[in-house]
Amino acid sequence: MKKIILSAIVAVCAISANAQVWAGGSLGFNAYSGDSYNETYTNLTIAPEIGYSINEKLDVAAAIGLTLDTNIRGTKDLNKTTFFVQPYARYTFAEAGIAKFFIDGYVTFGSEKYKGQDAETAFGVGVRPGVKVELADNLNLVAKLGSLGYYSVKDDYNRFGFNVDSQALSFGLFFNF
Repeated sequence: MKKIILSAIVAVCAISANAQVWAGGSLGFNAYSGDSYNETYTNLTIAPEIGYSINEKLDVAAAIGLTLDTNIRGTKDLNKTTFFVQPYARYTFAEAGIAKFFIDGYVTFGSEKYKGQDAETAFGVGVRPGVKVELADNLNLVAKLGSLGYYSVKDDYNRFGFNVDSQALSFGLFFNF
């Protein structure tokens, strides 16, 4: 029994010696106004993340996020709150100097609630490309561009699509421990 426990401790220490934990997240804000908007539509997303580098090519992580939409499509008081949990796996497929190019495979579990209505369950799955730039030894800038995926809100709508545009660009800072 002592040998099994000792072997397990040595294995965990060996894995931990090469492992790297990182934390950070993304913050996004958009405001839309103009002739087609009666009210300014705003969108705010806060999504902290924590991850674990298994090796040089593979990471696993999870984001927990909150999105607040006000005056959706310029309609006064059409507001929505979205809460989500998004575990993902990241595969780094290329490097160029301080930049590493990756693809994330993710699953989203969440809840969407419009003002004055009951919350509805949401589910999504997809992939998205990105780049990680090492700014310092323990600091990385991560940019993700768009996604290819499926998203469904129970009893409301289903969406499948490919989205690569400036509105689908997100940036985050991550600290390695």
